[in-house]
This record gives sequence, structure tokens and C-alpha cells, in this order.
Amino acid sequence: MKRKPPVQLDQPHAGGGDCPTAVRANSAGQYERQKALLTQSEIKLLHAQVNPHFLFNALNTLKAVIRRDSDQAAQLVQFLSTFFRKNLKRPSEIVTLADEIEHVNAYLQIEQARFQSRLQVSLSVPDALAYQHLPAFTLQPIVENAIKHGTSQLLGIGEITISATQFNHHLVLDIEDNAGLYVPSASGGLGMSLVDKRLRAHFGDDCGITVACEPDRFTRITLRLPLEENAC
Repeated sequence: MKRKPPVQLDQPHAGGGDCPTAVRANSAGQYERQKALLTQSEIKLLHAQVNPHFLFNALNTLKAVIRRDSDQAAQLVQFLSTFFRKNLKRPSEIVTLADEIEHVNAYLQIEQARFQSRLQVSLSVPDALAYQHLPAFTLQPIVENAIKHGTSQLLGIGEITISATQFNHHLVLDIEDNAGLYVPSASGGLGMSLVDKRLRAHFGDDCGITVACEPDRFTRITLRLPLEENAC
């Protein structure tokens, strides 16, 4: 089967008419401020959507685990605490990749307890890249989409693979599932669009998200960010 080329998420283009330089600069400044405020509002909405839904499933999972394994239940409480503590970070905050992975791992540990043997997770993040920086709350929406719109729909075993690599002075993050159910109008939703928008706003149009999908085989979401030298 031929692989489809990666899909780059569409980006809006701002236009402008002929006007004096000062007016153009003022308009551009207002546009950037309004765009930043809109992004912050969208992220707050995303948090509001994620947390109650996830909390409901997590508490049901915890209730079931308590009955059979009190030690695992205690670990899940710790993971749940870590997840929500990380969620409280301001969306504008810049964090390390290690911090983002800790956030995602807390989420995945709870989801693995929920799906048990039906969900397998592989994390591959070299120590050399652990202190690269990126906006907080970048990976979690993508990983959640991979489960919600991907592996949770499978009758068999779902697989989530998260990897970090260095390529041509860029940090490349891949989140891949083995479902291959990506549909551009539905699978990304608000979360993926916001992550892409934030990466482009912060690092420029050379960065952002691309999507590769082979139906019923895999969906791979790739995040591209600038690579920092001597990040620590």
C-alpha cells in the first residue's frame, strides 16, 4: 500500500490594505494581541473539555482497581495528582521535554489501567533531548487524540508510540497509533489545531504539525520544533 504524503494543517493568512506605516504597525500589534487572547481562551476551553471527561474515566478506573490491588490504586492516585498538577501550568509557560513526558506518562499510566492489556505504550526519548524546551500542554492533547480517536476504537490491542529525534537542526516528536483512523475534519479537533497554532506562533511557520496516515494501519502525528544547542 502506498503511503500518503504528510498533511500539513491549514493556516489562516492575514491580509492588509494600503495604509500609513504607523497605522499598519498599530493594526498588526492589535491583531497579535487579539490572536494571543483568542489562543489563551481556546486553551482554557480545551482544559475545560479534557479535565471532566478524563476525571470521570479515571475515577471509574480507580474504583475498579481499588477492589483488586490497593498498591496499584495508590500509584494511580499519584499519577492522577501529577496529571492535574501539570495541567495547572499556564498555557504560555515554556517547559522541558522531560516535563511534558512526565505529564503524558501520568495520563498514559491511568489509561493503561483503564484499558489493561488492550493498550501498549512505547516511549523513546534520548537523554540528550530531555531538556529541549516547548510550550506546556503540547503533547497531551495529541496523545489523548491518539487514544480517543484511534486505539480505543480497536477490538484488538492498541499501540501508542512516542519518540523524540534530532533532524536537520530540529527537534522532531512523533506520536503514532496503530489504528489508522485519522479523518482531517474530526480526528484532530480543537486540540491538534491549537497545538499547531501555538507552535507556529512561537517558533515560526517552519515548525508545527504534520499528519501521515495509512488507513487501518497507523496514524503518525509529527511535531517539528527548533533544536536548542546545549539545552539544559
